[in-house]
Amino acid sequence: MFKVKPNHTFQNPMRQQIDRTTQGKTSDYAHAVGGVNQILDRGNVGISARSQASVMDNVKKVETGERSEVNAHQREALNFGRDAFQSARQGNYKQASVEAFGSTVNGLASMFKSTFTETPSEKQGITPH
Repeated sequence: MFKVKPNHTFQNPMRQQIDRTTQGKTSDYAHAVGGVNQILDRGNVGISARSQASVMDNVKKVETGERSEVNAHQREALNFGRDAFQSARQGNYKQASVEAFGSTVNGLASMFKSTFTETPSEKQGITPH
């Protein structure tokens, strides 16, 4: 798992719950979430309850194959975008900028992953025409 500091002690309980959700997971998505979550905790950046629940749901569903990594990133782009608007409306511009950045990064990750991730048909050897 991608960790910035292997023995990091989480300060934000919501981020600690996200970290627990990523423990033992093998997907690229869970690894990325684990590292970014730690960086944001070290920077004292919060997360909305909606986004926390979404991230944890995505980690679990990507791991079991119920959701693609592409779709997980798309969902996070949408959620973090919503949070950015809400934070900006409340005058919390630092939080809004981090959330807007997270939305952008997840949107880009979705596009990047979609260019090289095989479709279910391609995994079965059926090439597109």
